[in-house]
Amino acid sequence: MKLLAFQGSPRMEKGNTEKILQAFLEGAREAGAETETLYLRRMNINPCTGCFSCWFQTPGECVQKDDMKEVLEKILEADVLIWATPLYIYNMTAYMKAMFERILPLIKPDIIEGKDGLASHPARYKSKRQRWILISNSGFPEQEHFESLLHCFDRVCTIWTRGEGFAVTILKGAGELMRYFDIKLFEPFFEAVRDAGREFVETGSVSQETKARVDKPLWEYAQTASKP
Repeated sequence: MKLLAFQGSPRMEKGNTEKILQAFLEGAREAGAETETLYLRRMNINPCTGCFSCWFQTPGECVQKDDMKEVLEKILEADVLIWATPLYIYNMTAYMKAMFERILPLIKPDIIEGKDGLASHPARYKSKRQRWILISNSGFPEQEHFESLLHCFDRVCTIWTRGEGFAVTILKGAGELMRYFDIKLFEPFFEAVRDAGREFVETGSVSQETKARVDKPLWEYAQTASKP
């Protein structure tokens, strides 16, 4: 199984998103998966210009000559796509949004009726169904702050995964606690994330028990540490 992760944090390896993502990938590798992380800030990916050349003039190929050509090739080879982004203005970062828009060459201009009855575009290339995973964290503690991010991804994810939607979501509020408290305090959380990665590769899903451990609020660990 090949897992391809898009890391959209401008802080890259130094951010909270990275800590969560790499714990998941570590567990996946322990179960035998092949993983790769693309740090979007380091890549030369221009915004989509809306020219639709990839649909009509050069079908399946963007006219922009940047790193996105390699990214599209990697997407077609992957079994699982992981979208990892901190929450910026209640949504994905600009680095990820630019990359997200550039997957247009993998979609055909035809309009079809989706399973939900809404119009959509079919995939250009027939391939195995890919599964999607979303990882994000926010400085705000409440889960409601992730609603815009989920809504933005929802339509494309549902079409791409042929109705499945996200296979796994890890959305952590109060993520900045991982910066201001000893990171060792959150090891039980990271162990749960590693278990989630391992279970996903081994069984195709994450158990309810492990998901409950992953979803446990981060501040509960901090509260435990602050007790005398």
